Order: sequence, then C-alpha cells, then structure tokens
Amino acid sequence: MFHPLVFDNIKVVLEGAVYDRDFEGSITIIGRSDTMDLATFHRQFQIDFRLADEFGEAKGVFAQMQLRTSLADIAAEQLEQPLTEHIGCTICIHFFMTVTDVQRETEAVAQMLNDIWGNRPYITQTIKAKLDEYQLHWPPKQYENQITLDFHRKIDEGNIEDLRGLVDHTIASLTQLHAVLVKRS
Repeated sequence: MFHPLVFDNIKVVLEGAVYDRDFEGSITIIGRSDTMDLATFHRQFQIDFRLADEFGEAKGVFAQMQLRTSLADIAAEQLEQPLTEHIGCTICIHFFMTVTDVQRETEAVAQMLNDIWGNRPYITQTIKAKLDEYQLHWPPKQYENQITLDFHRKIDEGNIEDLRGLVDHTIASLTQLHAVLVKRS
C-alpha cells in the first residue's frame, strides 16, 4: 500500500491552511508550484499570496511559503534506513517588497519581523536593483527587497499543528509590511 512521504503530508496541510485563508477573504493566492528536481532529486512546494485588499497593486508586498525535502530524507523514509539524522523537510518564508531608504527600512523590517516571530527565525534581506533600468538615474529611487525567514531545522508530522500558526504569523507579517508601504506612499 502507498504511504505518503512526510513532505506530502505537510504539504497537504500547509496548502489547505493557506487556501482556507484565501476562502475566508483575508489573502489572495497569486501562485503555486510543486516541483521535483530530477538533477538533485529534491522536492519543493511553494505558494505565493498577498493580502486580499492589495490584489491590484503591482508594487505591493507578497509572501512565499516554501517547503523542501531532499534525496536523503526521501530515501531514508522509503528505505526505512537511518540515512539522515532527522527525516523531514525544511520550510522558509520569503517576503517580497520594495524599499526606498535601504538602511532605515531594512532595520525597521527586521525589528518588526523579530517582534512578530519572537526572534525565532533567522532573517536575511537581499536588496537588488536592475542596472539596465537605472543606468541614467543612479542611484535608483527604490530597490527590491527579498526578506527570508529561515528556521534552520527540519519539521515533520509532529509539527503539523504548528502550520496554521505559521500561516497566521505570515499574514500578520504581510499586514505589517503592507503598512510600511502605505505609510511611505
């Protein structure tokens, strides 16, 4: 009989929790992807969403929840062999937004997210600008900011009850990040 992987079980619950919030009207799902990389044999599921009232804004903020598992985790689970220390998958949350005052806004974003998440995930911010768009007007008026929350640990079915809270925290973060953009406008 077929036994779903830890990854499949977590993916179904995570996807359901995000779609529930979409059906409630608090967010709008704007993309999803479920891929198998045959070169490295890892699986990845990601779902992108924004606040429902922000749907038409081209330069708004959106979140991406990303779930991954590796060959070692899949093989260990299927073969029932201890090929990895802990069988499971990793989850990262990304937020995408623009910033104008890089120093001030990135510090504010980090502080706000640490307040919401209780200093738990490791937060990195990657700032970028397309040079071809700004050749004549350097420095640019705004930069793209990818904010990554990495928990640096694997999760398994024992963490399924935490997924709704994870989605709620992600939406709370989106709300606060959206407020930064509105305040700036």
